[in-house]
Amino acid sequence: MSDTAPSSGASFRELMSRNTDTFERPRLLAEGHYIGKIKTTSLEVSKRKQTPSVRVFLQPTEETSDVPVGANAGMDLMAEKIYRDYYITPKSMFMLTDMLDAVLGKTTGRTFDERVPDLRDQRVLFQVGHRDSEDGQRQFYEIGVIVAAP
Repeated sequence: MSDTAPSSGASFRELMSRNTDTFERPRLLAEGHYIGKIKTTSLEVSKRKQTPSVRVFLQPTEETSDVPVGANAGMDLMAEKIYRDYYITPKSMFMLTDMLDAVLGKTTGRTFDERVPDLRDQRVLFQVGHRDSEDGQRQFYEIGVIVAAP
């Protein structure tokens, strides 16, 4: 087993030798609306039900007026890993269609395979909320509506 943690660059031994009270839970961005861009998309499969989805990765660049002043002090907006999944099932495809239309504009005669790649680098406005894990020990981002930024 390697002594280096692959993602952080910190040595395994260094981390294990620290006091357990020296680590804080990561903060989430404050709830509210953000302007940013769609970094990329990917096809994913949910862990629980094995449902395929289109994952839309978002990069916030600025807060809007409904985010409390100073709530994100000390945080790097662009470093946050934020995404929203749009499930690919007959009963949920309308949500992906609605988002595509809200970001790219309505269109006819184009497939999802043709439209989804067009999302990359689009400037968007999106809603950030929070939800608790099932055991209540962690919080995750809950991303609401994604539309073209004004």
